[in-house]
Amino acid sequence: MSSNYFRPSDVEVEGEERLALYQFGDKNVNHFFCRTCGIFPFSTVASVPPDYQGPARPGDYRVNLGCVHDLDVLSLDIQVINGKAL
Repeated sequence: MSSNYFRPSDVEVEGEERLALYQFGDKNVNHFFCRTCGIFPFSTVASVPPDYQGPARPGDYRVNLGCVHDLDVLSLDIQVINGKAL
């Protein structure tokens, strides 16, 4: 997944009609999955808590970089994020 959030105007989604939406817990994030193969191409921010000060805004995307057309993910520098410590 991308470590950065992307604004909706910066993302072009193809095949949106083939995606299913999954939400869990607080439903702050929309998780989209392909109905055919199950891949998780992206998520969108549904909402943020009132006291949230981070970079994400409702509608923003985080993208599975393996799903980006013509992007060689093996050529990218890998940034390991300790999500437990966030």
